[in-house]
Amino acid sequence: MDKTFILAAIAAFCIGFVSCRKAAEPALPGISIFCDHIETVARQEGIPFAEAAARIKELGYEGADVRVLQNPETIRILDSLGFAHSCAITDIDYAKGDQKEIEDRTIAFMDEYGYDRLLLVVGVMPEEGLSDEEREAVRQRIASFASRVAGRGYTIMVEDYDSKRSISYNAERIDSLFAMSKDLGLVFDSGNFIYAGEDALEQLDHFRGRIGHVHLKDRTSPTDMKCVPIGTGCVAIKEIIGRLVETGYDGWLTVEQFGSRNMLEDSGVSVRNVRAALGKDQLLK
Repeated sequence: MDKTFILAAIAAFCIGFVSCRKAAEPALPGISIFCDHIETVARQEGIPFAEAAARIKELGYEGADVRVLQNPETIRILDSLGFAHSCAITDIDYAKGDQKEIEDRTIAFMDEYGYDRLLLVVGVMPEEGLSDEEREAVRQRIASFASRVAGRGYTIMVEDYDSKRSISYNAERIDSLFAMSKDLGLVFDSGNFIYAGEDALEQLDHFRGRIGHVHLKDRTSPTDMKCVPIGTGCVAIKEIIGRLVETGYDGWLTVEQFGSRNMLEDSGVSVRNVRAALGKDQLLK
C-alpha cells in the first residue's frame, strides 16, 4: 500500500479522534457579573462606566446581569465590549396587588434588548405580615406573570432571597411557589440558603431540576453574613460549582459581592477562583 496514503489515513484518524473528544467534552458555565458591580467600580475608581466595564471584561467576565429599564447607553456599552446578555432582573412587589404596568414594561424590555432569562425579585412582605389568603393571592400573581413570560419563550425565575420577609426566603416557601407554577425556575444563590439556616449543597440537589441561573455569593462565616470575594469565605463554592458541572449545568455563574469596598480587586479574586473551580486555572486551595 502506498506510504503516502497510509500516512494520510493515520492523520485523518488522529484529527477525527481529537475532534470527537472535543465534541464529547461538556460545555462549561459562563462567568458573569452584576452590572451594578461595574457601576460600583466606576464610582470607586473615579472612571467612566465604559472604562470600568472594559477592565471587568479584561479580568475574564463574559456576561452581565442587568436590571430591567437599565439605561440604554449602559446596555450599548456592554454590548460593544462583547458582554453576553446573561440575565435581566425585575423587581415587582406583588404584596401591593396587581402590577400589570411593570409586568408589561418588563416584557417589553426583554423583547427590545434580546434577553431570554429573567430573575423576578418579588419584594418583601410588610412587617405586620400577610394573612394566608393574601399570601395565596401573591403566589397567584407570581404564577400568572410566570405563565405570561414563559408563553413568550423566556425563562423566568425567582431566587432564594436573603430576607425573612421574602416569599422566596427558604426552601419551603420556594416549594410553595413551584407547586403553583410549572413555569417558574430558580436562580440558585450559593450564599443565601446559609442565611436561612439551610445547607446549600442539599438545596442544590433538591432544586436541581429547576435551576436556570446561578448567583455565586460567598460569606465570611455562618455567623457573619458579610459578602466576600468568591472562594475566600465559608460557602462550599468549589463543591457547588463541581456538582453543577457534573449534573450538566452549562448556564451562567454570576458573581455577587454587594458591599465590596474594593470592587475591582475583589472581582479579580472572584473570577480567578471561579475559573479555578471550573478547571480552567489552578485549583482552589
